[in-house]
Amino acid sequence: MIVSVVDKVVVITGSSKGIGRALATAFAKERAKVIINYLNSEDSAKQLYNEIIAYNSNCLLVKSDVTQQRDVNKLYNDTINTFGKVDVLINNAGICNDNPIQLMTEEQWTKVINVNLLGPYLCSRTFSKTMIQQKSGKIINIASLKGQDGCAGQVNYSASKSGLIGFTKALAKELGKFNISVNAVCPGFIVTDLNRHNEDKKKIAESKSLLSLDTALNDLLSFLVYMTSDMFMGISGRIFNVDSRIL
Repeated sequence: MIVSVVDKVVVITGSSKGIGRALATAFAKERAKVIINYLNSEDSAKQLYNEIIAYNSNCLLVKSDVTQQRDVNKLYNDTINTFGKVDVLINNAGICNDNPIQLMTEEQWTKVINVNLLGPYLCSRTFSKTMIQQKSGKIINIASLKGQDGCAGQVNYSASKSGLIGFTKALAKELGKFNISVNAVCPGFIVTDLNRHNEDKKKIAESKSLLSLDTALNDLLSFLVYMTSDMFMGISGRIFNVDSRIL
C-alpha cells in the first residue's frame, strides 16, 4: 500500500511553530504543495519557508489572521492564484490563555474562542467554496481531548475545542453531498510552546497514557498524512483520538 500526497495543495493554519510547523515540514517532505500560514512569528515562519524550499519549491508563505475575514480572503486568494486549487485545509491555529473562571477576563475568553473556533469557521467557509466547485476536498480540524473531557483552569480552551468537535460533525453533514470530508483529530500530549513549561500537565498525561508519549508527534504526523492521502476516503464527521489515553 502506497500512501502518497504528492502535489496535493495543503493549507495549514498556524504553521510557523509547534504542531503546525511539524506538519508543514512533514507534508513538504512528502512532496505536497504546502501553504504556511502565520501571524506573529515572522522570523520563525520565514526560517521554515527557507528550509522547505531548499528541497520543495512548491511552498507558499502567507501572513494572515484567521480571525479576520479580510486576512482569510488573502490566504485563500494567494493559495488559489498560486496553485489553482485546494485539496486540504488543516485548521491548526490555536492558543491557550488559562485562568480559573473567577479570574478569567472576558478578553481571555474571547481571544481563545476567536482563534480556536471563529478561525476554523472563517477558513472552512472560505476554502470550501472552491472545494464545492471541485466536488472534492478535505477539512481536518485539530481539536483536543480537553474538548471531550474538559480541563480545570481551561474553560475557554475546553469550550473552544468542544465547539470545534460539534462544528466538525455539523459541517460534515453539510458538505458531504459535495464529496468533501470533514474530520477532527485530537492529538496526544505533544510538547509545544503552549505547554512547554507545564510539567504538571505532562505528568498527568504520562499517568493516564497506556503507551509512551515519545512517539506522539510522529504518530500524529503519520496519521494526518494518511488522512490526506487517497487511501483515506469515505470517512467524514469523525473525531479521531490519536492518543493512548482512555477518557
